[in-house]
Amino acid sequence: MQPGKRFLVWLAGLSVLGFLATDMYLPAFAAIQADLQTPASAVSASLSLFLAGFAAAQLLWGPLSDRYGRKPVLLIGLTIFALGSLGMLWVENAATLLVLRFVQAVGVCAAAVIWQALVTDYYPSQKVNRIFATIMPLVGLSPALAPLLGSWLLVHFSWQAIFATLFAITVVLILPIFWLKPTTKARNNSQDGLTFTDLLRSKTYRGNVLIYAACSASFFAWLTGSPFILSEMGYSPAVIGLSYVPQTIAFLIGGYGCRAALQKWQGKQLLPWLLVLFAVSVIATWAAGFISHGVAGRKS
Repeated sequence: MQPGKRFLVWLAGLSVLGFLATDMYLPAFAAIQADLQTPASAVSASLSLFLAGFAAAQLLWGPLSDRYGRKPVLLIGLTIFALGSLGMLWVENAATLLVLRFVQAVGVCAAAVIWQALVTDYYPSQKVNRIFATIMPLVGLSPALAPLLGSWLLVHFSWQAIFATLFAITVVLILPIFWLKPTTKARNNSQDGLTFTDLLRSKTYRGNVLIYAACSASFFAWLTGSPFILSEMGYSPAVIGLSYVPQTIAFLIGGYGCRAALQKWQGKQLLPWLLVLFAVSVIATWAAGFISHGVAGRKS
């Protein structure tokens, strides 16, 4: 497979697969808890374990794809994810749920890592930014679209249908790999990368990672807890799926707004103000929950 519209669509599919795996089953948390007769904490832990596996696997797939090539490594990763998704159809207890979600994370991480490498491998350098700009809006929309698709499947079928759909999508994404041809650029790129030691020695890298980790922590804390909170408040799976739309809109506004602001100000000037805004929003969210909990307690 060589660059063209179909190749671009395939890359877009690879780019959103990780978000589909993360977010599609969020509206089904309560249904999974009831079906497996397991504590809510165990179902929430399945997302935490997924994220842990996803993070750890990034250290694996990147170096492997540099050494052995994008094609075989991507094929192995997607196959692992497909098998993990298929296994979810026969989950009967929390332990199996946790194991298979970890397996899914390790597998789908290959797609998340390698699709970006494929962009730089198969497109000329002057076109790379335009390709990323074309694909990234889909990545930004997927956290909203995935729960909506998951809630629709849950209402019309069952929570297992969510993972059956993920399996089917993965099979479709696996097929084009067999027509993928290696490029000279890919071989050259694999020979001039930084080591992990080089990255860890960089203060800039460590600082950016800590900032990203702090911001991501609050976001994923909401993702793991919100399905149960909203379910206990009486909201249906469809409404729970819709609840993720505003934050996705905020992501898009923030991303495009920041890109526009960077044309006028430097990143070092913007970052402190954005971090202050983030801190205020976290405190405001906590205060809203604390106050509403206190009011509910007094009424009861």
